[in-house]
Amino acid sequence: MTRTVAVFSLGGAPGVTSLGMALAAVWPGGSPGVLVEADPHGGAIAVWRRIPTEPGLTSLAAATRKGSGADPDAHTRDLPGGLRVSPAPVTGDPAEGAVRLIGQNHRVLTGISAPVVVLDLGRLSPSSPARTLAAQADHAVLVVSERLTELRRAREHLLSPAFPTRDLKVVVSGGRGGTGEIVGALGSAVWGRVPEDARSAAFLRGEREIRRPQRRPLFKAVDRLARDIVASAPERLVYAPLPPGVIA
Repeated sequence: MTRTVAVFSLGGAPGVTSLGMALAAVWPGGSPGVLVEADPHGGAIAVWRRIPTEPGLTSLAAATRKGSGADPDAHTRDLPGGLRVSPAPVTGDPAEGAVRLIGQNHRVLTGISAPVVVLDLGRLSPSSPARTLAAQADHAVLVVSERLTELRRAREHLLSPAFPTRDLKVVVSGGRGGTGEIVGALGSAVWGRVPEDARSAAFLRGEREIRRPQRRPLFKAVDRLARDIVASAPERLVYAPLPPGVIA
């Protein structure tokens, strides 16, 4: 059965799309996953890779109207290297409408023939239509940086009963050292760090070649993340109230 993994941030630009692409590429098994760029603010992959946006997110959304007659695989395309993607329009209006429509019929995602569908949801605001997809996904990955504003924002969201927390893992993008203080601030959902890796990010954008990407720091860290997600069972996490002044 196809798993769905929602990857998103709450603000800033901590590298959600690059992490999502890497996660789909290294997913354990005999074949890579598929990245669906379900960002209601518009996508980046079509610009990075100089590819058309259709077939892609908007045609996938239109296919949901056909019900059981839809072929979700027809709305993905192969990038060099074998990763399949469903790119979003580069502007927000058509992307937002497509995300909203797919959220109303999310079963179309599990009809894609791949071991995992990774949903790049971009920045997940309280009013984002992508929140429906985050709540419906089997697993959720919240990407944060160590900036104080992002940690405070993450803390407030994690304590909200409305926040989609189904098998949630919080990934710290960049920085060095342990994550003990961040765990103390955000709770046990903190998975660990994915290091800053400019060469791998450029490779994912199609700007350079890497002979053995699996040996790069980004891909090695995301491979560990993928294996931990596979090993986890979808469940709702309960967050105990944090003591005041943890993030001061």
